Amino acid sequence: MTGTLSAENGRFYIEAMPGDTLEFSMVSYATKVIVTPGMNATFDVLMAKRLYELGGVNVQGKSHYKDSLAMRAEYERYFNYKKPGAMDVLKTLPANPITALTYLVPSKARQRKEQFKEQLQYWEKEKFIDYRYSPEVVGRMTKLQSPELDSFMYKYRPSYQFLNDASEYDLLLYIKNSFEQWKKDKGVSDTAGSAPGR
Repeated sequence: MTGTLSAENGRFYIEAMPGDTLEFSMVSYATKVIVTPGMNATFDVLMAKRLYELGGVNVQGKSHYKDSLAMRAEYERYFNYKKPGAMDVLKTLPANPITALTYLVPSKARQRKEQFKEQLQYWEKEKFIDYRYSPEVVGRMTKLQSPELDSFMYKYRPSYQFLNDASEYDLLLYIKNSFEQWKKDKGVSDTAGSAPGR
């Protein structure tokens, strides 16, 4: 068994007898087999590009519910922080008047905890909106692509309260109606691309 390599221009030389089998191979090309013709023959070898079929990939998005639980576990002391009320002051006053006084006069540390808890709750709601009102869902309904899709999603971003109460049908109907309004505002005719489900 003999082998050779081609030069930069693709030319090669190999000694073979008439009737010998030559096998040509190259990365990402299908192997080609040729039976050698007569003596001192020159010929071109054309190789076909090999198409690789990749196996299917199952992509799963993150679970908003699991992410939310993980965040709440990580910041549990802030999520569970409760601002002291009148009953806390009255219960603490006889045993520890100084602690009771700190309940009445908010400290900077307590204010920071309250603000941080509010921020955590705000971002949790924002993530929930992003999870339900995703570019994939809106793009499928409107057939819009960035940057128009981004502008549309920003303008018609629904509230947390709406998405928390809305069924899947309610959300799709909201996107459809918002898209109709968006087309009217833009002066786009119905024939230029209507939302699916009409």
